[in-house]
Amino acid sequence: DNFDDVICNNKELRQELNRKLKSLLNLKLIVVSPEWIKSISDDAFVRLRKQWDKGASRNLWSLRKNWPKKDKFLMLQDLTFNRFFNIHGKEIGKGPSNILPFLAQILSKKPNSTYLIQELENNWHPKNQRKIIETIVDVMKKSEHKNFILETHSEIFILTVQKLVQKGILKPEEVSINYISRSKDGSSNVRHIPLNSQGGFEKAWPGGFFNERMEVLTS
Repeated sequence: DNFDDVICNNKELRQELNRKLKSLLNLKLIVVSPEWIKSISDDAFVRLRKQWDKGASRNLWSLRKNWPKKDKFLMLQDLTFNRFFNIHGKEIGKGPSNILPFLAQILSKKPNSTYLIQELENNWHPKNQRKIIETIVDVMKKSEHKNFILETHSEIFILTVQKLVQKGILKPEEVSINYISRSKDGSSNVRHIPLNSQGGFEKAWPGGFFNERMEVLTS
């Protein structure tokens, strides 16, 4: 609700967010008036409900009752197809619903901010995982002292960072890759693995991440 209110009422932030969304997912956030909801026929709601009977979405009828009480609300417009169509928040997957508030936060003009992010790759197609890292780096480079600490199990995230260093978009000193493992006594071991100017590891990877691919291919 907070995200909905902020983006509906902050045109500048919504436009900036839409620029990122278009390049990242080919989506656009639009503000819709309640009059649009009233134009949906009862049979259209019945068809929607067939897909919305599970989980939190089973509250469709109460949502229909409450929607017209709002002055405005957000919908996503998919720009991928020749004919645009709009998607309400209840219809989108976990990937977009997680990334939207995150993108809005990192676009904040507030300087000297550090963002701690856990498993941002969840619910994302591999091609979009690469775009997410590129978006974060773009925001970081254009902002005033923004830092990002990402915990990840995504090989693509690491490979993308390496490629950005290789291309000169990131400097090796702007990146800190740390491998965390658990010792036999239960404590955590942190191994820093620096990158060179070509994006290569300066130290051998401890195991269990990139080498899993080779084990699958050779088994």
